[in-house]
Amino acid sequence: MDSGDLEDIRQMSENIIQSMTSGLMFIESRNYTIVKFNKAMENINGIPAEKAIGKKIEDVFSHIEGLPFDMFYKVMKDFGRLERTKFKLIDNGNVIHRYIKGDTYFNQNGEPAGYLVIVDDATETEFVKESFGKYVARQVVEKILSGKGQMRLHGERQYVTVLFADVRGFTKLAEEREPEDVVALLNRYFNMVVDIIFKYEGTLDKFIGDNVMAVFGAPIKSDNDEERAVMAAMEIQSEIERFNMERKLNNEEVISVGIGINTGEAVVGNIGSEKRMDYTVIGDTVNVADRIQAAASGGEILISTLTYKEIKDTITCRKLPPITVKGRQKPIHIFKVTGISKP
Repeated sequence: MDSGDLEDIRQMSENIIQSMTSGLMFIESRNYTIVKFNKAMENINGIPAEKAIGKKIEDVFSHIEGLPFDMFYKVMKDFGRLERTKFKLIDNGNVIHRYIKGDTYFNQNGEPAGYLVIVDDATETEFVKESFGKYVARQVVEKILSGKGQMRLHGERQYVTVLFADVRGFTKLAEEREPEDVVALLNRYFNMVVDIIFKYEGTLDKFIGDNVMAVFGAPIKSDNDEERAVMAAMEIQSEIERFNMERKLNNEEVISVGIGINTGEAVVGNIGSEKRMDYTVIGDTVNVADRIQAAASGGEILISTLTYKEIKDTITCRKLPPITVKGRQKPIHIFKVTGISKP
C-alpha cells in the first residue's frame, strides 16, 4: 500500500469522525490532553475544536459541574473502558444530561495510545420524560421520544378535545366525612380516572378540586382524538358504577360523576412564569367544555356539536335542548352519549 492510499484512508477516517452525530474526542493517556475533537463535540458542548485541542480535559470542561474526572481516570486505567453511562450535570447553572462512553484506542503497533470518549446529549430526552411522565401514558412518551408524533411544547394554537369529569355533591360529602377519608376517596377516584385517560392516550392537564381535566390531541395529534375522549368518558362512567357497587358492599357512600367534552382550537403548551411552568391548554374551547360538564347530571356524558360531528358514526347520542352558559350569548347545542353504535 503506497503513501497515497494511506492518505486516502486517513482522510476517509477523518471524514467519518467529523460526520458522526455523537460527540467524539481522543485523549492522550499520559496527561489527558485532547488531540481530536469532532464537530458534534463542538455542537454538544458549545466549544470550538481550536479551544479544546492540546488542552487537558479538566481545563476544557471546568465550567461543567458534576463531571467525575477522577472516576473516569481510574476506570480507564483499571479496565480500559467506561460503559455508556448517563450523567446529570450543571452547565453555567443549567441542568444538562449526557451519555458518556470511554474506550482505549491503540496505535499502529497495537499499543495503547490514549482514550476515545463518545458523548451524546440526552437533555431533551430527559426534559420530555420529566415534563410528560406524570401527565401522559407511557406509549405517548415513547411516541414523543421516537419522533413518530409532532411534539409542540411552546404555547401555540392547536385543535384539541377537552374532557372534564367532576364528582357531583362532593362538597356535601366532604363535610360529612373525616379529611383523611376524603383524601383516600379522592385518590382512588383520581387513580381510576387517570388510568383510563392514559389508556386512551389522553393528557392529564390538572386536578381542580374533585374535577379532572384531560386533553386529547396534545402533545400528540391523532386522527381520532374525539372518539378516544368519548370512549374514555364511557369507560370512566362504567368504572364508577363498578366502584359504587364495591362501596355499597362496604356500606359506604356512592359517588356520581358528570362529564363534559368539547372540541376546538385552544392555546397549548408550556405556560407560566420563569419559576413555574405547566403544560396546559387554555381558551374558549376549555371554558365551554367545563360549562358543558356543569350541565351534566351524575352518570351523564354531554358533548358539544363539534365533538358529535366526529363521533356520530361510531357512538350513539341523543340531542338535548340547547343550554345557556356563562360568558356566552348564544345557547350551546349539546348531545348526550348513550352508547356505541352497532356495526
